[in-house]
Amino acid sequence: MTGDRSVARQPLAAAHRIEMPDPDALTGPQLEGWDCALCGRRLIADQSLGTVAWTCGSRTREVELWVCRPLCGEGLEGA
Repeated sequence: MTGDRSVARQPLAAAHRIEMPDPDALTGPQLEGWDCALCGRRLIADQSLGTVAWTCGSRTREVELWVCRPLCGEGLEGA
């Protein structure tokens, strides 16, 4: 028995060697999880790519980016 340990999940970007997009180059819908962070299309089925630090003015926050499921062509080019 391993006790009450949580298993760390490797982010999709690291698992597929996908370069994380520059958060300053993303649109509002991409940062909010409405559109794919890689190809920009509206998400129907999604999966988490990982998180990035996004700065607006003097505030920085961690933003989780979402991508197409199955992974879109933009993500497969980096793999």
